[in-house]
Amino acid sequence: MTQPPSPPRRPRSVAGTTAGARRARSGGRVAGTAYAPPSPADAGAGARFPYRDYSGVEPRSLRESYEWWQDIARDVADRRRARRWEQNDVADAARVSVNTVQRIERGQWTAVHNLFAVCSVLGLRVEQIVDVTDPRSPAPADRAARRALSRPAASDRVATREEVMAGRRIVAELAAHHQLLEPRIDLDGTVYVRAGRPGYGPLWRFAAVVSQTLGVWVNVSGDEAAAIRNEADLL
Repeated sequence: MTQPPSPPRRPRSVAGTTAGARRARSGGRVAGTAYAPPSPADAGAGARFPYRDYSGVEPRSLRESYEWWQDIARDVADRRRARRWEQNDVADAARVSVNTVQRIERGQWTAVHNLFAVCSVLGLRVEQIVDVTDPRSPAPADRAARRALSRPAASDRVATREEVMAGRRIVAELAAHHQLLEPRIDLDGTVYVRAGRPGYGPLWRFAAVVSQTLGVWVNVSGDEAAAIRNEADLL
């Protein structure tokens, strides 16, 4: 006896979609259920990673996780370039795959122990990662506020001139990377730079990365008049 043909199978609905429809990618799935939120590169809004805006992400814990991951991924890429390392150099030193380093810099999730290994070989520490954007907008005439860049909470000590001079080559390279010109230093260790583009963002990012590199906070200023007044020398 001939069996009747089976009826065509209907597409299975998953979270409001049908089979074959494109779903938002997540960090992974177990039995069809997402166990991780979208990667930092895919979440948020605005500019491309590592300059995404996560202000609309809820809950707060997830928003702060995204912000932290973006900050440290940006620092990993900046530190690697400052040392003139290739991605495979970092991978060899950290004993991880090159793909792991690439995923971190692209803003994709990776195992936390691999992230820590990469940060370790680059000399980055979690407690040194700081928000390099300042919500205040100092008045142009307020020189003190313009010079008072936010310090990382991990360290209250300011670098001396001798400490900055010991790392003068890397300081100059980081200044060039952030499009800051003519780095100078005065007797107190304050580093003066001239911005190649408007805005204070490059100053804060440069100050944070230089401080992380030297392991102590470095005062950075864009006040050219003060540099002349304090007889700052070119690095």
